[in-house]
Amino acid sequence: MKNPSVVTVEGGPREASPSPRSARGVSLSLLLLLAVGCASYARPAVREWSGFLHDYSRLRLGGPGELPFVYRNPNARWTSYDKVLIEPIALWRSGTRSLSPIADDDLRHLVAHFERAVRRRLGAGFQLVDAPQPGTLRLRLAITDARASNGVVDVLTPRPVDEPTNEKTGPLGRELSAFIEAAVIEGEVRDAMTGELLAQGIDRRASGAPPPLPTWEALDRGLAFWADGTFTGLETRAHGG
Repeated sequence: MKNPSVVTVEGGPREASPSPRSARGVSLSLLLLLAVGCASYARPAVREWSGFLHDYSRLRLGGPGELPFVYRNPNARWTSYDKVLIEPIALWRSGTRSLSPIADDDLRHLVAHFERAVRRRLGAGFQLVDAPQPGTLRLRLAITDARASNGVVDVLTPRPVDEPTNEKTGPLGRELSAFIEAAVIEGEVRDAMTGELLAQGIDRRASGAPPPLPTWEALDRGLAFWADGTFTGLETRAHGG
């Protein structure tokens, strides 16, 4: 993988925004959200999100057992898909210094652990492929700690050294644990051949969600739980269930 690259959000620099961590109180540990259920959320303005998704206008508030914000294409022919192309998962942050108390090494390992959990879960029900072909879903996912109202977004991706053979173990650092409590997961599924949008979702902290995850091992278990809860419905629809 390449080192983190900086990209400019369309429209150029805008006014400064409060820290997403203090403003949103959202969380990866919400991954245990299916056991907690969804709270009632007001729909945020588009500028409150990172810009990772190309269009937020289709999103609706999720119901019981759904992500807090979700869209499903009513015309999607789910049973025609048996393969998944997973784009490299990244972390979007507002500039290279927005998470400066956390080592980039830890952030890259977080993303690598997340991608491993996603690949394991989807690989159990679909053929994982590296190029578009008929019957293929294209999945884009990111952990986001940025706002579209910020002028510059830094995109951080894992390197080969961050892969599972060199995985982290032991306690999570305090700052990393706080970030996990404050991050958002954004994702979308498209037809890999046509680019047609099939589904979108945004995960954020629900009231009553569990406390921060204390170790890398606990994080792995939580990510596996999140992936199972999030993608079981996708697998069921594709298999005609």
